[in-house]
Amino acid sequence: MHDDPSLDYGDLLARLADVVYAVDVDGRFTYINPAGERIFGWDLRDLIGRHFSAVIDPAALPETAEHFRLGMQSAEPGRYFETRILQPDGQARDLEIHAGNIYRDGRLVGRQGVGRDITELRRLQENLATKTSRLELLEEQQRSALEVYRRLALMVGRAAADPGRAEPALDAVERSLQLDTARGMGLRDDVEIIHLIADGYSNQEISDRVHLSVHTVKDRVSRIITKLGARSRAGVATRAAEAGLLRPPG
Repeated sequence: MHDDPSLDYGDLLARLADVVYAVDVDGRFTYINPAGERIFGWDLRDLIGRHFSAVIDPAALPETAEHFRLGMQSAEPGRYFETRILQPDGQARDLEIHAGNIYRDGRLVGRQGVGRDITELRRLQENLATKTSRLELLEEQQRSALEVYRRLALMVGRAAADPGRAEPALDAVERSLQLDTARGMGLRDDVEIIHLIADGYSNQEISDRVHLSVHTVKDRVSRIITKLGARSRAGVATRAAEAGLLRPPG
């Protein structure tokens, strides 16, 4: 054990996986522990004296600056908030910050805080949310499938006495299944547009056929691409067929 307790604290700060920092009243870094170099992606010598905005994702900066402003005005011992770091190489990291004010001789001289990297936690939460949504969609599709099977049995029974009615009946069942699937995906009103995209129609041509403005069609197409997880219009047909919104080719 060192005689000087500050040496022990310095060693502790150096071993922490969380970033520990201090800024002055203007928001300029006055201290960052070694973990900050890994989390911020900067050489710490280049950050000391720079404003904290240097490490914040521009999209998260307004909210982070507001937390700083409110914290400086508050007598609370500490505040929790989340922000996003943008490293020089463009990699983003999510941080949970616990910050409080620094006083010397009763005078406010800055703020200090601990930042925990929650990037992986956020990724796991997002994956869990995605899987939960998929499970809910599967449950909805199963309920829809049971209803479609009921209709199919009814239609096939009616068509048995008249073979000429069989194909139209099956087409009707397929359309019903597509609509039920689209409803579960939040694309209930977009089935016709999905078919037109898959057939290679332009936004203007789709606009003329569905009697919507080109701007509205453009927004609907963007939504369809996002909902289906396609990267572009070209991927809509494949994704839609996989989801049961289009008849597979062949």
